[in-house]
Amino acid sequence: MNWLLKIVMYSTVIFAITKLTGTLSYYSVWVPAVIVLFFATVGHYADEWILPRLGNIRSALLGGLFMAVVTYGAQAILPGFVVSGWGALMVGVFLGIVEYRMHIDLLKYRPPY
Repeated sequence: MNWLLKIVMYSTVIFAITKLTGTLSYYSVWVPAVIVLFFATVGHYADEWILPRLGNIRSALLGGLFMAVVTYGAQAILPGFVVSGWGALMVGVFLGIVEYRMHIDLLKYRPPY
């Protein structure tokens, strides 16, 4: 369920940044889909391994930084994807905020190990 929620939330944020700011551009819907699937998969496993060890704030900050760097670097390997530095930073900041909020519920309802 966490993975599917991440896909919905990440897609919404990336689409909103694309439409509202114009700092991201792509020729095919598959380009952001690849990025979203990658972020959701990495984020799902990070929630299992990193979140319990680092806590919510540090985990969300590292996740946001990771997503900003990967978004900026993705233009080198995904054809037709162009992102400005500000666009990558906005993706990292907004997805980090989304992660922080999702972690609150995840930590609240997660069964103790």
